Amino acid sequence: MKEIRPSVLQSLNLDMCRRSLAAAVGFALVFCAVLYQPIVTTVSFFPWLRVFASLALVAAIVRFVVAKRIINRGPEGLRRWGTLHETAIMISTTFLGVICCMSFGDPENSDAKIFLTSFIISAVMAGSTSSIALAPRIHKYFLIMVGVIPGIVMGFSSHKGELPYTLWSFYIFTFVLYVYGNSKQFYQNMVLRYESEEALITEKETLTQTVQKLEQTQEELLYQKARAEYAAKLASLGEMAGGIAHEINTPLNVILLLAEQQMDILGSEKVDVPAMKQAIEKVTATTQRIEKIVRGLRTFAREGGKDPVETVLLGTIVDNTLSLCYEKFKINNIDLRVPSPFPDIYLECRPVQISQVLLNLLNNAFEAIQGLPQKWISIDAQDFGDEIEIRITDSGPGIPPELHSEIFRPFFTTKEIGKGTGLGLSISRGLVEAHHGQMYIDSHSKNTSFVIRLPR
Repeated sequence: MKEIRPSVLQSLNLDMCRRSLAAAVGFALVFCAVLYQPIVTTVSFFPWLRVFASLALVAAIVRFVVAKRIINRGPEGLRRWGTLHETAIMISTTFLGVICCMSFGDPENSDAKIFLTSFIISAVMAGSTSSIALAPRIHKYFLIMVGVIPGIVMGFSSHKGELPYTLWSFYIFTFVLYVYGNSKQFYQNMVLRYESEEALITEKETLTQTVQKLEQTQEELLYQKARAEYAAKLASLGEMAGGIAHEINTPLNVILLLAEQQMDILGSEKVDVPAMKQAIEKVTATTQRIEKIVRGLRTFAREGGKDPVETVLLGTIVDNTLSLCYEKFKINNIDLRVPSPFPDIYLECRPVQISQVLLNLLNNAFEAIQGLPQKWISIDAQDFGDEIEIRITDSGPGIPPELHSEIFRPFFTTKEIGKGTGLGLSISRGLVEAHHGQMYIDSHSKNTSFVIRLPR
């Protein structure tokens, strides 16, 4: 017989205590009935019958009270009162067996009392299947005391009645075996049930821990992704640093030159007011250009994911983006082709994020065409009614078809080690898709061309 885990045995004992309440009530009723209507006839048996029935009744009551406490306290109650509960069961069982032996052994008993005693034995044994059967050791003792021993006493007793007592004793033994077989099967089924429940609980706990680990892993991945995206943005800002220095340095030189000219004019005998006014206007325009560059830089540096959706001119977004890289293109002799005037196309979007996408594509194009004899980048926009198309094309020969599906994958890069994070296009595509749009490579273009399609 396989060894049963202590936790399963504990569950079986607690279940027996729950079922023991009804069994204890049944035992108490039997002993009350025996006290009210004795199942013996010989007068000398009466006092002993009452003593045994009274003691058995007390044991049944104790069994009920103790079982109730164990149920209320659970495993702790089982540790404290489990032995007392089993003792009460064995005492009431012993006295019940003695009472049945007295009835079967009483030579003065009528067939009716013998039959009644047999009925009590049958009812009690059948009722024990769902309670005492959960404790095999106690149940075997019960069957021996209430079934086997009284059956033996009946087989060797002599009565004046007409019942075939020897054959009747055989019927009792047969019923004992029947109850024992059913009880054993019931016990095995309950063991299997509690083992299955315990396995399910263990599996549930394992699944819960696995889910928690997966959630922690997902949080860690999201954290790492956020850090990688931030690193990619810092890398982009680093790449722009040189260009922005030129973007701001040139207008600052203009302002400084104009300021020196005004100082010379103020030092002369005759002040040329129109010339001074024109110079001040140039200073104002140049200052506004610096302000525009700084505004564009602040826009790019922001995350923008929590910004509200706005209706803005696409040309404004493009203009703010170009303020961050125009001077860099100019210094490196890159022909920047932008429609003038830019089409009046309104777009519902988060401007910061669209600006980040455009700047990333422009920087990628800048790096891709550095070594080419012809260096140009074009920005085009078309309004298709329900969609807006933005196209960034450069003079490169295009991206090989086998890389079209890979190039948007996170951390994939064709740049040299240390020159790219492989996140720019992945992040850009994610921002476009967050706007319910599409971003892809135009495989039909002879040059490298990225297309952004956004809903109106």
